[in-house]
Amino acid sequence: MIVEVAVLAGVRSPRGTFSYLAPDGDVPPAGSLVRVPFGPRAALGVVLGNGEPSPAMKSIGHLVHPTPVLYSHQILLARWLAAEYRCALADALRAMLPPALVAAAGTRGLRTPRGERSQAQFAITPEGRAALDGSAIRLGAKQRQALVLLAAGARTESELREVGGDPSAAARLARRGLALASRSLVRRVPLEFGVDDAAAPPEVLSQAQRPAIDAITAALGRHEDFLLHGVTASGKTEVYLRVAAEALAQGLGVIVLVPEIALAPQTLGRFVSRFGERVAILHSALSAGERYDEWRRVLDGAADVVVGSRSALFAPLSRPGLIVLDEEHESTYKQESDPRYDTLAAARELARLAGAVVIAGSATPRVATFFQAKQGRMHLVELPERVGERVVPTVEVVDLRAELRAGNRSIFSRRLRTLLAETMKRGEQAMLFLNRRGYATVVLCRSCGFVVQCPRCDVPFAWHSPGKLLCHRCGLSGAEPQTCPRCGSAQIRYLGSGTQRVEDEVRKLVGDVPIVRLDRDAVRRAGSHVRLFEEMRSGRARVIVGTQMIAKGFDLPGVTLVGVVSADTMLHLPDFAAAERTFALLTQVLGRSGRGAGGGRGVIQTYVPEHYAIRAAARQDYAFFAGAELAERKRFGYPPYGRLVLLQTSAKREETVRRRATELVAKLGPRAGEGEEVLGPAPAFAAKVADSYRWQVVLRGPDPTHLLDAVGDEWTIDVDPASLLG
Repeated sequence: MIVEVAVLAGVRSPRGTFSYLAPDGDVPPAGSLVRVPFGPRAALGVVLGNGEPSPAMKSIGHLVHPTPVLYSHQILLARWLAAEYRCALADALRAMLPPALVAAAGTRGLRTPRGERSQAQFAITPEGRAALDGSAIRLGAKQRQALVLLAAGARTESELREVGGDPSAAARLARRGLALASRSLVRRVPLEFGVDDAAAPPEVLSQAQRPAIDAITAALGRHEDFLLHGVTASGKTEVYLRVAAEALAQGLGVIVLVPEIALAPQTLGRFVSRFGERVAILHSALSAGERYDEWRRVLDGAADVVVGSRSALFAPLSRPGLIVLDEEHESTYKQESDPRYDTLAAARELARLAGAVVIAGSATPRVATFFQAKQGRMHLVELPERVGERVVPTVEVVDLRAELRAGNRSIFSRRLRTLLAETMKRGEQAMLFLNRRGYATVVLCRSCGFVVQCPRCDVPFAWHSPGKLLCHRCGLSGAEPQTCPRCGSAQIRYLGSGTQRVEDEVRKLVGDVPIVRLDRDAVRRAGSHVRLFEEMRSGRARVIVGTQMIAKGFDLPGVTLVGVVSADTMLHLPDFAAAERTFALLTQVLGRSGRGAGGGRGVIQTYVPEHYAIRAAARQDYAFFAGAELAERKRFGYPPYGRLVLLQTSAKREETVRRRATELVAKLGPRAGEGEEVLGPAPAFAAKVADSYRWQVVLRGPDPTHLLDAVGDEWTIDVDPASLLG
């Protein structure tokens, strides 16, 4: 028998499959993980199905996992990812497997099937029951106690300890034939399962929620795509929960995706409170063992609801029936390494293959997604009002130019300072947003003008407290200079503001009020996102300072004030999606305010109050923003009026990448069709990273992907990029 195997090591081809011989009567089914000979070594592979004869075929090796690890719809999805995003099939398949299972699948193949952890489990035997009933068998006190406990049912080592039993006594009973010993898998439970959700009971549905739920549940069992467009706090999560309950009742599996790992505990709490042990969590911040155990629970059918970040889309559900993308607009739904997939596009393809429903939910959907819904390619379902007594926060725009003219050089406007003081006096919570971490963005010598730069990237170091320089591109760190490296002057100044500085300035204003900071620096340690979320939700943290992490779906009823320290940090970036990201971030972060009964306020500090993204965010007016943004996109042929492909190349010598990029433009230009453009070549926005120079070429047009056949392996290919600032 001949089988087709995708080898997971050293194969860059989008097809990347090979034919192997399998013994008749012992053919591994499609989706099996196997070890195969590959050149001079052994490698890991996935059986895809029947193969075609080829010269010099080798025999397949042994199974690495006792059961298939991928379903047919996952294999088809991997083939689609490889073709659509021009990546190796091996990369697409590897993304669907837990790292613990493929950790050693490099050049030498998988050495051991890693991942599982077990403990002893004991059950009483008939001889043991006879001993308890008064037979002549002598028992010590600990062994008798263990037998009494086992008579009520089988118990693992840990379960025996919990009720006062002695596992070593149970082991001695097993050696005497009075108990039966076996091994039981131990699940490593992620910290997120320790988070409760007090708001878990089903909510009273609003007038808009009920028809939304009815429309979506009516589609279960077939492929349909929905855009759930609801203002912040309109009850989108309750819609997800109700539809998920109906999907489970029909025997279908559920996948719920969140854009940030920091959001996982909150969402998990809501779903666990409804569906209990049926829920698993999958994201990259779990340990390798935790991730394997959660994946295995899904594969074994012990969990049929999966909550997680982008990669949870690939959970091994046998019958996925509902896929939810919460906060659909977030750029984190675009994978930045192979396979460079757009999560919504991949979810819709998986739904097509499996006959599932997709819900993309957002208060600020990407205009391309909104455009598709308006064109009838998705069903548009609206939640136009907040649930219950919640009202949209009152938002004020502060012109920082006027603040400067009035002599205020603080990072906080006079109005924001006043509202912050009032909020603290009332015992409420405030949230301050600045999309830039660290303390200062530039370290400058006032004597000669020298700016301290990362030697590997030629960009300014950011200053992080206490006394640490950090490159936000490559991660290189250094010590704070006491004198100028060029002229020796001690006149060192720190310019710009980051979240650490905002935190310090807030402390000066509010004294010893508890403050938490939520940014990438604060959540580096395992489990820190769970702890920070608990501090925010419990109200122990009175002021929350953060980057875009705090804008991503947190439901904190105690927050009554949101201050945007600077709305302009992303607005003027040279990127087609700059206005969209700015509007979404502002709208989302302002939407954290006023989710309780007391209402809320917001303050936007900006130097360009007249910009349509700022005006729309202040009014929470998505329709106004979408109209203005789509008009701009149409003028220049940007999505949804055309497709983009970002091509990037890097090398240690700048001349190498310049020449390579120039040659590619010369090759692709004559091949471009009507309405297609080859833009560039040009240095990438991050022109040097980790001692490597980077240049790029952009393809724009109705569908320029046919040009990619002429692009060599020295280029990275990003189809439908979320940004051109890679």
